[in-house]
Amino acid sequence: MNKKIISLLLGACLCTSLAGCRNADNNGGSVTKQKLLASKELGSDIAVGAKPAPVDSYEELKNGVNNFAFDLYDALPKDSNCFYSPYSISSALSMLDQGAGGETKTELESTLGIKDLSTWNTEMQSYLNKDWSKQTYVNTANSIWMTTGKDWAANISDDFLLPAKTYYHGEIYEADFTDHADQVVKDVNNWVNEHTNQMIPSIMNELSTNTVMMLINAVYFEGKWQTPFTEGNTYDDTFHGTNGDSTVPMMHLYDERFSYADSGSIKGIVLPYDGDSVVMKVFLPSKEGDTITNLFDALSSDEKQALIDSLDNADSPEIETIQLPKFTDEQSINGLDDILNRLGIRSAYAFADFSKIADGIAVSSVSHKAKVIVDENGTKAAAETDIIIKETAMMPPEETYNFIVDQPFVYVIEDQDTGMILFMGRVNDL
Repeated sequence: MNKKIISLLLGACLCTSLAGCRNADNNGGSVTKQKLLASKELGSDIAVGAKPAPVDSYEELKNGVNNFAFDLYDALPKDSNCFYSPYSISSALSMLDQGAGGETKTELESTLGIKDLSTWNTEMQSYLNKDWSKQTYVNTANSIWMTTGKDWAANISDDFLLPAKTYYHGEIYEADFTDHADQVVKDVNNWVNEHTNQMIPSIMNELSTNTVMMLINAVYFEGKWQTPFTEGNTYDDTFHGTNGDSTVPMMHLYDERFSYADSGSIKGIVLPYDGDSVVMKVFLPSKEGDTITNLFDALSSDEKQALIDSLDNADSPEIETIQLPKFTDEQSINGLDDILNRLGIRSAYAFADFSKIADGIAVSSVSHKAKVIVDENGTKAAAETDIIIKETAMMPPEETYNFIVDQPFVYVIEDQDTGMILFMGRVNDL
């Protein structure tokens, strides 16, 4: 969503409530204020609002986000559905990385695949300014929420808040987390609800007493199929799930051309969205009796990426029948902190170095929610990632094909301009 750039004037006090909330008053309105960011000199370039030029390549960002996507996929339980946004989680954690130092910074960047932070930040900034069509678009929002009265680092504005504003379009908010905790929770939930287009209405019920900062990323994707399914060709059929058969509405397309490849063990198809570069790629086992979970899980990260990329230059034969479930899936990643710990982010939770933000703070928790709706018109997907900071402590022959998605499948929503995986999921049962 387009955001108004705020002039960063030293000593200015700009008090703006969230959409749908009243200014601070005695009637229970929003108590959240926008926070000062930096000196006039450092903030002046941002205040102009000049749009950064597009970068030549998103290789650093794409490689980091995609490898992180595969690491998360491998770490999640295999016996249930999963859906998440590696782009959202990477965005939140790399925004946090702006305030990290020492071993904490090394672990964050190693896990996220950040080889050069300057390049990563520039590519992220450019991606956030990407022009989208009306039919297919990705809206990304980031925010930092800070408690009042905390002894922050002397240079937090220049060392942490300014990079967050510059590269991540971070909205900086300040409020009293102690005396107005309930209102802060409402403001945060309202912010997430707004920036996920009401797909994720809330993320928290209460604020723990030792919370001093929250970093939140929200992503909303909407794409209309380039070749839409028609409701008249949607009818109930059997989905052969991991835990048994179920009857679900199945959408159908007939005699249409789509990019398709078959490696002999895994076959895949590209379903493009209208008006832009984003596509859905769906993968199934080639042979009856095999399961996509076993086949896909056996691949290394490089092999997973090669499989996804193999569809980019695939032939586009006529597909006699495409059958795809019409479904909604909503997931949270249980135990995300443990997963991140196993992937290498450890000191951030204990002996953290966030000296650019404040001394004596550490990550309390990282949470992630995502939701996807797939129907005849296209796809809507949303995700949010919140970080709570506490005080411490394949090629076909020339013939027609069928692509019947009536069993567990893996899918990604990818921006082909960058090759970056925006969302990734697996459906075992419907």
